[in-house]
Amino acid sequence: MVRYRLFLISLLLILVMTAAGCQFFSSDKKVSADHARFERIVQAVETLRSTYEQQKFDAIQKLMLPLQGFQQLEGRIQRDFDTYATISLRVAIERIYIKREQIKVNVRWDGVWQRSPAETPVVESGHGVWVWKGTKDILLAGVEGAIPFGKADR
Repeated sequence: MVRYRLFLISLLLILVMTAAGCQFFSSDKKVSADHARFERIVQAVETLRSTYEQQKFDAIQKLMLPLQGFQQLEGRIQRDFDTYATISLRVAIERIYIKREQIKVNVRWDGVWQRSPAETPVVESGHGVWVWKGTKDILLAGVEGAIPFGKADR
């Protein structure tokens, strides 16, 4: 009788520990996957900022989904590169909203666009939403609000 109770208690303890362990590890993987995606989103925003600042048009194109509406945005970015010798851009992420594959990143930005060292620079700031898509590869799918791209056209 004592052995039977000891056996049941041991079995119950093993089941509880196994169930708790499985729940712990599965939620840990979910958190890790979400965190990894969050880091990829932050990295995509930083890459867009730095490639724009460095005026690397090909690298910017690789960050964008091949959408019809981006031809106009790409043209505006290219005109910025043709017009300004130096571009300095700071971007602060205020909020990230994720719903399945769609990601909306609220950003606050300020920048300095300068044609030549002798000319007065254009200084501007704004707030916009950069829409991204993807889970593994995060690509720009749209822009809303005030955006830093296309200063040469304004």
